[in-house]
Amino acid sequence: MRVRFGTLPTLMWIAIVVFAAPLRADDQVATLKGEGATIYTRYCVGCHGVNGDGNSAAAPMLLVKPRDFTKGIFKFRSTPSGTLPTDEDLYRIVSRGVYRTSMPDWSLLSERERLAVVEYIKGFFPEWKTRGAGTPIYVPPPPAALGSPASVARGRELYTMLECTACHGESGRGDGLSAKNLPPDSWGNAQKPFDFTKGRLKSGPTPQDVYRTFMTGVGGTAMPSFADIFAEPDGENILAGDAWNLVSYILSLRATDHSPVAEAGKEASR
Repeated sequence: MRVRFGTLPTLMWIAIVVFAAPLRADDQVATLKGEGATIYTRYCVGCHGVNGDGNSAAAPMLLVKPRDFTKGIFKFRSTPSGTLPTDEDLYRIVSRGVYRTSMPDWSLLSERERLAVVEYIKGFFPEWKTRGAGTPIYVPPPPAALGSPASVARGRELYTMLECTACHGESGRGDGLSAKNLPPDSWGNAQKPFDFTKGRLKSGPTPQDVYRTFMTGVGGTAMPSFADIFAEPDGENILAGDAWNLVSYILSLRATDHSPVAEAGKEASR
């Protein structure tokens, strides 16, 4: 094919536009990451360490150890077990903090500052560039029956059937028979099953947060994902909608008039 010289400037312009777009995107990410480094050094390095491995001067004094970002294992995600979290997952943790740990909420930081530190944190795990985040699981709206006596009762049956009692105990206090024999988590720290009677889950206070947690599991710990079990109800042991019944029971262990299960039940019935 003969190309006239007059067309070359046009072709070159097209090439510049095509290849400049990803370059601009890369530049924006690099800029954001640079801003994130400043935020991290100012607010995060004291616990998570210069290298993002949780090895800081403060770490030995903390009951719940700071997250080691270099392993690429994150407890609280919207993505399936074994996958990396989304930027939204990390942003949510930075914004909310982690309940009952030394990780505070950083909602006073601007949105851009929080996005910047998320971008910087991802850099501690080089495989992020090639693996990318997992696909978030679908969390449907809570049903109208959430928190009803029937839903709570069915949830109690599931709690026993799925052997949640082994770790979390009969009353959900984290005192099951296996609780004291759990191996260290992926970071080498002792594991203690969650006490549902003491307050909201670390991953968040809403019914949707509870649903998401047992569908994705808690990365690096003995808490598995139950997604496969609830994805294919057999109509006998597992019924359609049973996942929300388990949510009802877990939240009932700390239910009050203003608890998430009570409020969600009111909202769903409107």
